Amino acid sequence: MHVYRVFSIGTKDFIIDVKKFILILKKQNIDGYDMLTTEEQRLSFTIRKDLVKICPVLLISAIPFTNYIIFPLAYYFPRQLLTSHYWTLQQRLDFMLLEHKKRLQHNKPLFRCMQAELHNIENQTLQLKWNGVLACLGSGTHPHVKDIIACSELFADQPFSLDNLKRKHINELLGIHNISSWRPFKRITLEERGMLIKQMDQTIQKEGGTATLSNDAIRWALSFRGVNPANMSLENMSSWLEQWFIISNTANENTISLLLHSPILLAYNHPNNWILLYS
Repeated sequence: MHVYRVFSIGTKDFIIDVKKFILILKKQNIDGYDMLTTEEQRLSFTIRKDLVKICPVLLISAIPFTNYIIFPLAYYFPRQLLTSHYWTLQQRLDFMLLEHKKRLQHNKPLFRCMQAELHNIENQTLQLKWNGVLACLGSGTHPHVKDIIACSELFADQPFSLDNLKRKHINELLGIHNISSWRPFKRITLEERGMLIKQMDQTIQKEGGTATLSNDAIRWALSFRGVNPANMSLENMSSWLEQWFIISNTANENTISLLLHSPILLAYNHPNNWILLYS
């Protein structure tokens, strides 16, 4: 009985979000993506994955008698077969941490890729600045935002623009953003993700900044940008996100790779990430 109650409530919540998504698409077609609210942009991003994940389960369950198999199976494997609409609060936290830990496993390989390009920087001044950024990250701290921005040229051309990244570097960058490395048009996908993050950043700021975000929304925002938000205070979450916005506001289409690398530049040594990664 409990299994069917979970599916009943979860499916109702899922249908509500699908209806919202349809309205969001209509609004987007008329006014453009920039006119969506923070919550609408978030739902527009998450519901697409949810549709791909849950539709096979719902379609199979519609076949006579299969619900006696698919419902219990999905109930015992909720992370693999169900969406957050069907999860308990504890499951939502646990599964978020599992997904985040998987992304964090790409941090060190990506950092190594960034280190490997140091001697390929021809401009001596930029090379010195980038060496300082790497030294901070390597010593267990984070570089100051102004020092990161001072190296933004490196992300517009050689060696860190999306067009110049090596194959392994691209795959690790996809990994920290939870994008499959098997999908085609990887560089285009990364560029689209970077511009999506920037648009989300602009919307949050347009609506009044981090103070207007709910606890759930700001936790999702941090996780989406590379920080494990578990046990962080609202003040610390807001402070970190404000630092992110400074970099985001300087990034443009030419330097969008800088924003994509910011989970390393701003969160590589974050205590919450290290605790999760090695727990």
